[in-house]
Amino acid sequence: MELSEKHIDFIENSLAFYGVKDKELREDLVDHICTYIENEESNDFNLLYQKALQKFGGYASFQCLQLETNYQKFAKQIITINKVKFSVGFMIIMLLVMSLVFQMMQWPYANAWLLGAILLSVLVILPIHLYSKYKISIHKFS
Repeated sequence: MELSEKHIDFIENSLAFYGVKDKELREDLVDHICTYIENEESNDFNLLYQKALQKFGGYASFQCLQLETNYQKFAKQIITINKVKFSVGFMIIMLLVMSLVFQMMQWPYANAWLLGAILLSVLVILPIHLYSKYKISIHKFS
């Protein structure tokens, strides 16, 4: 069966209505459903659409896919935040070590290295850490 633009719009609207909010996921699901319908021999769109829904697990399965997509996006954000925290933390440790070496050797700018490490901790690490804790707490409630 060849699908018209009206059929594709119907499929996309029904997926949006039943909880598939993510645009990329909805496009993928529409593509899979359309491919399934176009490969069948019948010309009854409603029957083929219902078969496609049953084959892919129905609307409840689509909602689970949406939830899993949200979890994966959230996990990716948290991993990125943790990588930034690790990198900045490494830079802070390097600044502290340099400050210690400069202090032991009584070279100039030892206090500047220490001040840089403290500022980096307060202005970068602390807000990033608080933001990640906030995102995790919000995600637990939703």
